[in-house]
Amino acid sequence: MAATALEGQMWGGSGPNQTQWTYTNTSGGSLSDTYGEIIGIPGDAAKRIAAMVLGDTDVTTPGTIAANEKTQVLIEGRIRVPKDTSVSFAQGRTAWWDYSANKASNAATAATADDFALGRVALAAATADTKVVVDLNEGPDAYKLASSSSSSSSSSSSSSSTSA
Repeated sequence: MAATALEGQMWGGSGPNQTQWTYTNTSGGSLSDTYGEIIGIPGDAAKRIAAMVLGDTDVTTPGTIAANEKTQVLIEGRIRVPKDTSVSFAQGRTAWWDYSANKASNAATAATADDFALGRVALAAATADTKVVVDLNEGPDAYKLASSSSSSSSSSSSSSSTSA
């Protein structure tokens, strides 16, 4: 799904480590590759790995990642994303990504197979707020990253090929 506007932004302050992957699109179709785009990469145990696209440096057509092309994605870190303004978010709760709306929502409204746990809410957000700050892939409902419990550096990078 092509982004209509910047979806995610890296957010400063204390939070989890920042971890990047090199993601290879093996889905057979093309995917949006716009900076800030939030995507769900299929993982194991029927969970998706929440990721924010960082760039399209390895693609033929900027903005699109074709089959078997690669892009850089953030899979761990603190990000700020648009939210559903009909709900509030309590700090420490799970934020879900509503794929069709391109916004964070709560579990009660995340209802399709393309929706996934984005991570743990880092800062409470009121109903009227348009953005929420989330620790990507943190919390009990999020995909468990192997590096989450063992990494102690402030920034790390790894390469991985994951099929979509």
